Amino acid sequence: MTDLYTTLPPEPTQLDGNGVLARMVDAMGFRYRWATEGMAPSALSFRPCEGAMTMTELLGHMNVLVRWLDQEIRRTLQDPPAAADRAQLSPPDQWPELRDDTLTRLTGLRTLLEDTPPDTLLQATLTSPRGGDPQPFWCAINGPMADFLTHVGQVSSWRRISGDPAPPADVFRGRAPSRPS
Repeated sequence: MTDLYTTLPPEPTQLDGNGVLARMVDAMGFRYRWATEGMAPSALSFRPCEGAMTMTELLGHMNVLVRWLDQEIRRTLQDPPAAADRAQLSPPDQWPELRDDTLTRLTGLRTLLEDTPPDTLLQATLTSPRGGDPQPFWCAINGPMADFLTHVGQVSSWRRISGDPAPPADVFRGRAPSRPS
């Protein structure tokens, strides 16, 4: 298992759009890390009600959100933009690999966002997985990034409901859960 996002990385050096985006990805990674830490195998099959996804399906969906976001940003930053490769959106089948892949991709996405010139991001466009016209980069925030954070809350809630609560990390300060001495 990876040790990514055990704590929040140092703050971005600039309080600008790129720094805010990078920190938002850090928050996604940190919260996901601790919402999924030590999850019991039985929690993976938990479904809160009929018609809802299982925990495994939800975690797979979260991985696809991160894969899509990473792929779309990299695609649009190429000159000329490459064609989207929807086949690359399939998540790993096994839980430990799925979790590691999600955390690793978030780390890479953070670096990409922090290192991309702001004017370049302003010109970037994203194409929805459902198709349609290209949309401004802002849609990444109100779409997959917000969706991912919503789902982190579901993971935490479903773990409590299933009797397998997540460790209580300090999400405000970005610190790992305190260990009893």
